[in-house]
Amino acid sequence: MALMLMLCTVRAQRLIPMNRFGANWGSEQVSTINKPNGYIYRLRVDKQCEDLPQVQETEGLELFISEPIDLGWLGFYRLPTSANDYNFVVVIYNQEKEPLHTINLCDVTDNRYCEVQDVRWDADNHYLLFNMACPSYSSMINGKGSKLYCYDVAQKRIVWETDYLVSNDIFILNDKYVFCSYGFTGEKKFLFMLDKLTGKVYSKIPMVYSVQYMELQKKNNRDMLYVVDYNDHLFTYSVSDKPAPAKKRK
Repeated sequence: MALMLMLCTVRAQRLIPMNRFGANWGSEQVSTINKPNGYIYRLRVDKQCEDLPQVQETEGLELFISEPIDLGWLGFYRLPTSANDYNFVVVIYNQEKEPLHTINLCDVTDNRYCEVQDVRWDADNHYLLFNMACPSYSSMINGKGSKLYCYDVAQKRIVWETDYLVSNDIFILNDKYVFCSYGFTGEKKFLFMLDKLTGKVYSKIPMVYSVQYMELQKKNNRDMLYVVDYNDHLFTYSVSDKPAPAKKRK
């Protein structure tokens, strides 16, 4: 019986490990741009504007993040970290600092037992990305935490959400992908690369220590992901977006 060869080309979106550095990173340079309050803190704090007007939904809450976006400003408000319960609200402002959208993250996820530890704006699609992270050991909430959500602020709907135990602490994004991680003391730890439009997982890489910082850089015309773990080790990954070699099928 004759064999028929069929060529199948697939996309090879993935993270390719490149280098690992100990506490002495040598010539490698990593900033704190994606977590200006410091690597060691799980919750990102970045107040670039102190005079954003509060709305009714943010009364009694503290401003933790205020950063410029294409529409104007993003403000992230929450109860103090010492509070016994949670309430997280994002307000999108125009250039004149007038409120355009107000999103209660606990309401849209029906979740008041997890903590938002990072929130990012996707200017390409006008989506809001945020995580609902386990505040401590995941076993305390039966592993039902640390999801990453993508929310359409105009349509007022969740576009996609990941499985549990995918995102706590920091996450970042570029024009195509979201880079996030999950890890906690005594638990399994992973680094992820997701499709920004669907949340599909392209890479899931085991880590020895939890990730505390990420940053994207250009090196030799390649996108490189720099990752710092809780042992202050630096890992570099090439962000691959090239077709994989054709596969043969009988």
